[in-house]
Amino acid sequence: MNYLWEILLQAKAQGIEKEDIRFRQARSYSPYIELAEEYLNITKLEEPCLVEINPNYRFQQVFQELFHPDVRDYPALRAGLFQLLLHQIGENDIRAGMTREEYYKKILGRAFADGDYGAEKREAYLLFQGSEREILLEGLLTLYREGDSIELFRRVMTALIPRCIVYASNDDPYEILIYVGARRSEGLEKKVDFVIEQFLNIRYRPELYYEYHFGIIGMEETMQVGEIAIC
Repeated sequence: MNYLWEILLQAKAQGIEKEDIRFRQARSYSPYIELAEEYLNITKLEEPCLVEINPNYRFQQVFQELFHPDVRDYPALRAGLFQLLLHQIGENDIRAGMTREEYYKKILGRAFADGDYGAEKREAYLLFQGSEREILLEGLLTLYREGDSIELFRRVMTALIPRCIVYASNDDPYEILIYVGARRSEGLEKKVDFVIEQFLNIRYRPELYYEYHFGIIGMEETMQVGEIAIC
């Protein structure tokens, strides 16, 4: 990683809250790079997240007076201002390179998190973390652009729910069989229901099977005694 915005995006991907990221003027750095050299080859941030940065690489006009060598008064105040300014600059940095789709995802995610779609959907949305939210929001944008489809529902469901398989019924075109290869729990059930409500058209009738797969004639692995769901 080379830039401030890369640190913030990586923190977001790992589920690290912005408030838990602390910035410090690098004690030793190259004048030709923005982050301290120890961050150049890392792919994952460690917690607690303390980032050393060279503020003069791109933001000298902002920080040259604050950290002038002759200024030694109020160190705690200057350190606090450094945090506030870098977090704001970082947000601006991300937006400057943000695509329209990323901007829409940010607005949509904030609407769910703020409860604009109701308390139940907010609670369910917050169960998804890191890359799961990216998958979910990207799927929702595709839904709004192209409309619903079984293929989109299958793609999102299998990406977000562990060991999930989605089947179309041979007997009824509107019956959808959904196998979730995990033990039923309140949190998992809320996540599954959220995906169904958002992506599956109301005309379809989903049948859910948790942990135990229903038997399929001709597929021996689904016909194990004691591991078959009774339809």
